[in-house]
Amino acid sequence: MRLEVCLEEIGRRSTWQHCAQLRSMIGLNWVRAALRSTATSTIRRRKLPNEAVVWLVVGMALFRNRSIDAVVKHLGLALADQAVRPSPAGGRVSSAAIAQARSRVGSEPLAELFRTTARSWTAECASQNRWRDLSLFAIDGSTLRIPDTSSNEETFGRPGSSRSKAGYPQARVVGVLAVGSRVMSDCVIGSLDQSETMLARPLVETIPDRSVVILDRGFVDHGMFARIPAAGTDRHFLCRAKANLVATRVHSFSRTDSLVEITVSATRRREDPALPKTLVVRLIQYRIKGFRASRLLTSMLDVERFPANDLIELYHKRWEIETAYDELKTHTLEREESIRSRSADLVRQEIHGLLIAYNLLRVVMARAALVAGKAPARMSFRNSLLELRDFFSAAATAAPGSLPSRYRKLCAELALLVLPERRSRRYPRAVKIKMSNYKRKTF
Repeated sequence: MRLEVCLEEIGRRSTWQHCAQLRSMIGLNWVRAALRSTATSTIRRRKLPNEAVVWLVVGMALFRNRSIDAVVKHLGLALADQAVRPSPAGGRVSSAAIAQARSRVGSEPLAELFRTTARSWTAECASQNRWRDLSLFAIDGSTLRIPDTSSNEETFGRPGSSRSKAGYPQARVVGVLAVGSRVMSDCVIGSLDQSETMLARPLVETIPDRSVVILDRGFVDHGMFARIPAAGTDRHFLCRAKANLVATRVHSFSRTDSLVEITVSATRRREDPALPKTLVVRLIQYRIKGFRASRLLTSMLDVERFPANDLIELYHKRWEIETAYDELKTHTLEREESIRSRSADLVRQEIHGLLIAYNLLRVVMARAALVAGKAPARMSFRNSLLELRDFFSAAATAAPGSLPSRYRKLCAELALLVLPERRSRRYPRAVKIKMSNYKRKTF
């Protein structure tokens, strides 16, 4: 059975005892809407239709251990030779036809589908992403290694090092994570010459009202500090301050908690004339035993509503987005960080497919967490990924009537995959593999 048919059956026919009727996880209507909005829909009946290409890109992430040709065959995405409708076994399609089909569809439909599904799934998991009646988000960036082609290097760039240039180009990804459910609610894909702060600026507009955004100190930016509260109702930021922060104390709540005024540089105001000359923020100083002293900046000025100790504890939830990137790169990509696509547009296509697949698993885990009565972060990502792969492998050849029972079994299995409480541990920052002294291979 084809993947989209399987998921439509799931959305239409299966229920959980303690949950409302499930909607389709990624309905075919979402896929077709994404194709129409990007002017890539077609009425021509191809052996590998555009809808199937979208599912192929998602399947490439779910089945990282299979070749792209094998994913098409495994999920039955190609139409049979003599049929208008797909047969259970699917048809045959060449590697060249698959490559042409991916190029024909391009990256925009996958980007649009990612945005559509991310909005829907973030809203669905909103109750699992709350802190003091506010939605909780984190913004951070990472890089993904991509194939060493001239197109990829020209578009995304290649990082340097103290010895020479790196062996592979890299694409930069900056995402917005719903901290509680770990659903990636939005993202921007850029090149290495674009800073994470620059890429994150448009993401600020997608943050909903009544929310908190946690930022690392690499995102200290006066423009973001001004826009996050101003662009909506009850929106706040929480960010670690840099060591060279210059601020004037305005009012002291306690020895370690005060209001300060930060002067926005003339250069920054020339770049963005809407910025004020000064910003008044809250500065909280603290130190955890065994670590250096730290300072937090926040727009949450009400000390009664937002006690300093709660904000200190809240800031360390920023590591949830680091864990999410680890789940993407270590587990979903099977520690093979290299994206497979050899052209820049298909790199973007594949990364969006990877994020859709990641969110698909995360929303299923969030639903299972409701059944188990646990937080989504307590669910085992690796084991859930293996269970979902087994489910799609079995569903590809299963009769439609057996899908509801198989999906209920999947939900029951995921609800058992609960991790123990997280322990407090320290890991020093260090490399495990020393870079080679040999010169980089250039041919």
